[in-house]
Amino acid sequence: MSLSDALFPLIQEAIWLLDEQDQVLLKTEAATRMESQYVLALEKVLDIAHGRGCLLHSTKAVCLDCPVGVVDATGFPFVLKDASGELYDFWGSLQQSEETGQQLLQLTPQRGSHGVFEDHSLFDYLNDAREKERKQIAQDLHDGIAQSIYSLMLETRGLKWLPTEEQPEQMKRIDRHFAEVLQEVKELAGELRPMTLDEFGLEPALRQFAQRTLEMTGFEVVLQQIGTPQPVSEARRIAIYRVVQEAVANALKYAGVNQVQVILDYQADYMAVTIKDDGAGFILSEQAHGYGLANMKERITAVGGTLSIHTALGSGTEILIRLDDQPEKAVGQDELGGGADETIYRG
Repeated sequence: MSLSDALFPLIQEAIWLLDEQDQVLLKTEAATRMESQYVLALEKVLDIAHGRGCLLHSTKAVCLDCPVGVVDATGFPFVLKDASGELYDFWGSLQQSEETGQQLLQLTPQRGSHGVFEDHSLFDYLNDAREKERKQIAQDLHDGIAQSIYSLMLETRGLKWLPTEEQPEQMKRIDRHFAEVLQEVKELAGELRPMTLDEFGLEPALRQFAQRTLEMTGFEVVLQQIGTPQPVSEARRIAIYRVVQEAVANALKYAGVNQVQVILDYQADYMAVTIKDDGAGFILSEQAHGYGLANMKERITAVGGTLSIHTALGSGTEILIRLDDQPEKAVGQDELGGGADETIYRG
């Protein structure tokens, strides 16, 4: 699990972390509340989730005494009884890690049940983010690398039809094309996981990202540092980097300006990151459940931080990240550095 034992219970959805034998390892506070509010036999729900239930019962009352449900790719329906005997419809989702065998079980009230329904669950966010990344990788492979390799294949096959004296020059061209394909592969790998992030740290990786954004789009990123940089864990570096990527991409597409500012603020007992633009802004309530914003919040929450968004039509957008109590901070680094270091990438 990417979430620590301390953070896992704070997830707002009712989720159980199970081992391969369906034994509960962790559960959220929402899951504990559900267990107290409903007659919940977890083993029966898991029978449905694993497809071990039957499909023979037609009424909810009978269903309560026998695990009945239809399992499909997105989840399964089932029924729970509250303390007063009232019946309510729920929807379940079960995912299993291929590496560890651990399972995540999430139970959600169906629409109209108790007047509560979460339109976008944690699984929805994670699945959507994963699918978007896979789609982008597939598109990059197809449109870029695959086409380049196909061209190289044709050029190589054509060697046998060339006069002997022309073959050395064609071999040089093929060699250059191989170097270009290798560079494409390196760039794609850099998008997936920038080597700079691991080798040199967060700020150099962000500077590289800003420079690459400028070169590819003409969009300027103002990167500003306040205070003395503190050691940041790998998980936090990745989370901040991905949120900045997403925020800059959103500003590039929707803000209607050509510049965004990213501020890294290192304080004695916390780190803050601000990403802001002076663009068109938006109505936050209309986008609150969008996958982009939700994924940002999930990433930062997962590493023990908070993320807030301030925006309005015509007033730009400001995203604030705060990460408290960095355990990686070394002794003697409690003092703030002097001044602000501002770098503007311009064409």
